[in-house]
Formats: sequence, C-alpha cells, structure tokens
Amino acid sequence: MNIVRITSGLAQENGYVLEKEGTVIIVDPGTDDPKFFEAVERFGGLSAILLTHAHFDHIGGIDALRDRYNVPVYVHEAERTWLMDGEKNGASKFHLPHPAMRPAERVYQGKTLQIGTFTIELHHTPGHSPGSVTLYFPIERIAFCGDLIFKQSVGRTDLYGGDQATLLGSIDRMRQLLPGETILYSGHGPKTTLEAEIRTNPFFSR
Repeated sequence: MNIVRITSGLAQENGYVLEKEGTVIIVDPGTDDPKFFEAVERFGGLSAILLTHAHFDHIGGIDALRDRYNVPVYVHEAERTWLMDGEKNGASKFHLPHPAMRPAERVYQGKTLQIGTFTIELHHTPGHSPGSVTLYFPIERIAFCGDLIFKQSVGRTDLYGGDQATLLGSIDRMRQLLPGETILYSGHGPKTTLEAEIRTNPFFSR
C-alpha cells in the first residue's frame, strides 16, 4: 500500500491518500490543498473519501474532491449531518466558515468495508466525538484513528459531544482488539504504534 500524508490547515491536520493495486481512497482531507489532487492524479483516480469523524479540520477538502471526482463520502451515522453544522463540527466555535455544503453520501454499515482492493475493519471509537471511528486495515496492520490517539497523548473532549470517560473506554477496547504492532496514523502529529502507546502514553494507564 502507498500512503501519502498531507498535513495542512490551521490545525495542521493529517489527511491521507492511500493507493493499493489501482484503488485510491482518501482519509480525512482537512483542506483542498493541491497535494491531495496531485496524489490522486499520480495514482490515477479516486474511489471514495473516508472520514474518521466530522470535525471541521478533517472535512474542509471534501467538497472540492467529491465535486471533481464524483465520489461518495463515508462517515458514521451519528455525524452524517455534521458536515454542514458549524455548531457540531466546531467551525462556529473558531469563527470559521462552514467547511462543507452537503451531507455525507454514505454511512458506515456493518463491521467491514470493502472498497476495491481495500479491506477495512470499522471500529466505532467515540469520545473525541460521538461518531468517531477507527479504520483498521488488517492485511497491512495499520489503523487510521483520527483524533482518538496521538503519540503520547489523546484527542480533546471539550468539543460538541466529546466525553473523556467514553474516549478512554474506546482506547481500552482498541488495545484489546488490535495487535500491538499496529501502526497508528493519527489526525495530528507523527505516526506511532499501539504497543509504543501502551508503554509510554499516560492515558493508557488510567
């Protein structure tokens, strides 16, 4: 799998362009940074946009991408309408314009999502937001965890629908469900591994 990380926007959010055997998806395009389009064109097209959650800094590029490539956006059902709701996605809190103009086309269904050559396990991991999900790729043993886990830290819980006890419960489930060698690609900051966070992240011992 090819992974291109694109960090952009005021919050320095990590969006990812993934390619595997000709299938291309994007996870959390926070802005319409030209690098997203350049990566997609280099790989030859786009099949879908997947969101770990619908905060403003993770969705700012979806309108431009889905308009150009006519692809669906996937999100947890709890946040399908958040894309247009500045109070819930946080844009209003920071006096920013609404980052998207229409709701997501698809909601995650079941425990597994198949898009072309990608097999993705879906794990509902609320706490940072009610509809936060972790996208786990079992063949590659990598996970895109949004703002659930950062290197030696975790996501904030003071935005709409956030709850720290719920977030810590989600973290506990992840450490039980995923292999320790799982590489975690977070919404902000560098990648890490689950076993490294179990050893060094203070929130894992609470």
